[in-house]
Amino acid sequence: MIVREFRQAWRRLLRRPGYALLSVGVLGVGLGVTIFLFTMVNSLVLQPLPFPDAGRLVTIGQPESNTIGGVDSDQYLAFKGNLHSVDAMGAYDGPIGINLDSGAGAVRYRGVRMTASLMTLLGAKPLLGRGISTADDAGGAPPVVVLTEAVWRHAFRADQHIVGRSVRVNGEWATVVGVLPDSFNFPGGNQVWLPLHLSAGEHRYIGVVGRLAPSIQLSGARAELDAWAGRLQRALPAGMQTMPLVVGPMAAGFVPRDMLRWVWLMFGAGILVLLLACIHVANLQLVRTLQRRHEMALRSSLGGSRARLMLGALAESVWMAAAALALAFPLAHGCGYWIHVTWTATHPEQTLFLHGMGGAVIVFGVVIALLSTALAGGIPAWRVSRVDLQDALRDGSKGSDGGFARVARVMVVAEVALTVVLLVGAGTFVRAVDTLLAQPDVGAVHATHVLIANVALPPALYRNDAQRIRFFNDVVERLRSDAGVIAASATNTVPSAVLGSHEDVSLPGRAQPASGWPRAQMAIVDSQFLDTFGVRLLKGRFFDARDNAGNQRVAVIDGKTAAMFWPHQDPLNRILVLYPGKKYAKTVTVVGVVEQLQLDGMLERSLPGLLIPLRQAASYSPLHSVGLAVRTHMQAGSFGQQLVSVVHAVEPQAAVFNVETQARDMAQARLGLTVLTDVFSGLGLIALLLAATGLYGVLAFSVEQRTREIGIRRAIGAGSSAIVVQVGHRLFWQLGIGLAIGLVLAWPLSGVLANPGLHTRAHDPAVFILVLAMVILVAVFAALVPLLRALRVDPAVALRYE
Repeated sequence: MIVREFRQAWRRLLRRPGYALLSVGVLGVGLGVTIFLFTMVNSLVLQPLPFPDAGRLVTIGQPESNTIGGVDSDQYLAFKGNLHSVDAMGAYDGPIGINLDSGAGAVRYRGVRMTASLMTLLGAKPLLGRGISTADDAGGAPPVVVLTEAVWRHAFRADQHIVGRSVRVNGEWATVVGVLPDSFNFPGGNQVWLPLHLSAGEHRYIGVVGRLAPSIQLSGARAELDAWAGRLQRALPAGMQTMPLVVGPMAAGFVPRDMLRWVWLMFGAGILVLLLACIHVANLQLVRTLQRRHEMALRSSLGGSRARLMLGALAESVWMAAAALALAFPLAHGCGYWIHVTWTATHPEQTLFLHGMGGAVIVFGVVIALLSTALAGGIPAWRVSRVDLQDALRDGSKGSDGGFARVARVMVVAEVALTVVLLVGAGTFVRAVDTLLAQPDVGAVHATHVLIANVALPPALYRNDAQRIRFFNDVVERLRSDAGVIAASATNTVPSAVLGSHEDVSLPGRAQPASGWPRAQMAIVDSQFLDTFGVRLLKGRFFDARDNAGNQRVAVIDGKTAAMFWPHQDPLNRILVLYPGKKYAKTVTVVGVVEQLQLDGMLERSLPGLLIPLRQAASYSPLHSVGLAVRTHMQAGSFGQQLVSVVHAVEPQAAVFNVETQARDMAQARLGLTVLTDVFSGLGLIALLLAATGLYGVLAFSVEQRTREIGIRRAIGAGSSAIVVQVGHRLFWQLGIGLAIGLVLAWPLSGVLANPGLHTRAHDPAVFILVLAMVILVAVFAALVPLLRALRVDPAVALRYE
């Protein structure tokens, strides 16, 4: 019996291919979106780390706004091996830039220094050779390097004898001891591993990963670390006090809490889209069920049981769900691939572990498909079991729609309400991003004519900052002498794209506020920075030959810094304190003010801006991450090879990498939130299309069922306006009720989405008005064809059935 019902259901679907394809397409899109978003939840929340014992892995470090940071290396040496709640522990320093010369010139790779214990803890299994050993960690050990599979294949042409070969790493010879598979992706996009040599007194900032001992909970590890707080502070030099260390899941170090919040919101929106798809398919099946009422009444009168009638209705849903699932998995996989590629290109320094179509995702897809089948097919099947036999046999297929239409109208109201909710969420993000993109970017007026490049110098040849500064001065002078160059600068920042650093700043003699020291965006620049990026000087002077290492330390601030510390006063020749409260605090004299800068990505929180001269940078911290910026007469992308040639003419061992236009860097800085907005916009668009087809289907069904009534009214003289009112009044009542319910539900959602950091605004009237207009406009267009069909009803043809 079951096999026969499924065969008949399959034949019915083949006889109505348009209905079947529409239902499968709608359900497939809903399932695909939901499965894709579940892969995000599974990868970032449920199973965020592809390492052994991932649930027991923890990160130890200083608390930061969105994640857990690192620790001082002397603190790590103090508690390493002494925390009983952690049975294994390791540390890493990075990611860092590493110059690797395989014999064809130095190439810049992304690398990390790691302890042997951490490589073992994370389950690294080399393809060739071995990983980092304990002996490699010891001071004075011969230099070694471990490569990733991609570097081995591309730079060394998959040389099977690579183990034991000597290569130049940062200008020094090192031995290749192993090759790790690309699947060992720690800490995200890494290509080269070096041993981490730690010794007391270095005070390096490192990341720490541990594994909880069996039967130990996270709370126990936190309590033990708190007991160590006093000794860990004493491990630091006087005046170098840091925040108390915390311990948390390792995933917290790689997945910011803000991201988790948006992932859950996206998944919730995906569930709403799937619900809309189920409602839509249920409506289509209700129409099909009503058209088959006479057939089902005959089967019932001939002895067909209620259970068998319900089975026949559910069989169609099962077939459609199976076909929809076959469509959904490739769709979800494609979306996951897009997210991975986009995120990796935008944030190569951050890990994004996406597990893809694993077992958990497949099980989730099957379960959600079964639930969708129950929801989409359950309502029509339930209505089948309640068919009035006498009424169906008397009126045949032209009978009253009765309870079927009432259920369909209720579901249309639900579709409209859910569409409003989703569109308000999408509109909130789209409006915020559009507002941001419309704002002029300071320092980006020549973005397509400015070329940016990072330069890494071999440490063995450039051992001090004076040598590094001489190199950059020489390169910049050569670039400025080129006829195609307007200005050139050595800097570690790109306005609105790449940040130099965040640093504490204050005024002399001020105590630390309860909320912490004010933070500023600080950049190291040379005297041509303003001309290169087109930043205006408002008062005072910019850096010149007077600002050398031996002279008074100076700084140029932006308007936001001046307004914060000296409102309505002249900030020139005032004193600022960098790193207040630290033993190494420095004072600087303000010599100039420029327009307000945004040295971080334009979507990041705006902070005061502070510029430090390149020649004095070494007095603040070691000078490592400085690049080049060149403003050209032509489109800057065509100047890349010339820039590399100039750098190599000064130092052949220098690695030039990340050569991009400023416009490209700015676009990459915006992609993180843009991806999120694209996802929400796509969900909103899908919801709008589902609502449109749902409204169209219900109205077309209503016209078909009331053809005789319309024909009679036309025969007795009813005009077109009367027919439109007759057919459309129910639909527009449903539309009004759905809009009202949707607005009630969307109001609190808009408050949840409000985030000053993302510039999203709660209860934005423009968003609500636009959503209402869009839904009403779509409803009008959806109603046009059925209304025109009603107006074209021929009374003679309609009355022929009487």
